[in-house]
This record gives sequence, structure tokens and C-alpha cells, in this order.
Amino acid sequence: MKNISEYNHLIEKELAIYKLDSGKILEKFERKFNKGSLVAIHHFNNASPELIGMVRTELEEAGFKPELIGNKPGGHITLRVSLLKSTSRVA
Repeated sequence: MKNISEYNHLIEKELAIYKLDSGKILEKFERKFNKGSLVAIHHFNNASPELIGMVRTELEEAGFKPELIGNKPGGHITLRVSLLKSTSRVA
């Protein structure tokens, strides 16, 4: 069996794809908030747990409180971010 370091090119390639995909999702949230929306939602269908975790971590590091909702048949998960919950305000 090969040493794991020989597989680094595969890991780097997959991470580059995740970063590109997560960037698109984060831009979608930013566009919605810039238009005045208080809540932004993204639907994941059969997405890898790594991609979902990466997006969630980036949102948390930016100060948001993302919520993951459901794991419906077919791997459907909804990521919801509320500006009100993120700022700890009560409506």
C-alpha cells in the first residue's frame, strides 16, 4: 500500500473543489443579506459532509449562527442563517 503522503494531490484537488463550492454558497448568503433579507437559506442535495462542515465553519467564524435542518431521504439538508438569531436579538 502507498504512503498517505502520495495521495496529497487527491486531497488538495478535493479541497480546491470544496473551497470553490463553499465560496459560491457564501456569496449567495451575502447577496441575500445585502438585498435586505433577514434570513438566508441554502439547500444541499447529496452534498458531502465535508462541504457542509466547511460552509458552516466559515459562517460561524464570521459571527453567524447557522442552523442545519433535516436529513431527508435523498440527502437533503437545509442550511439556514438568520441575522436576528446571529445578533442575539429577539423579534
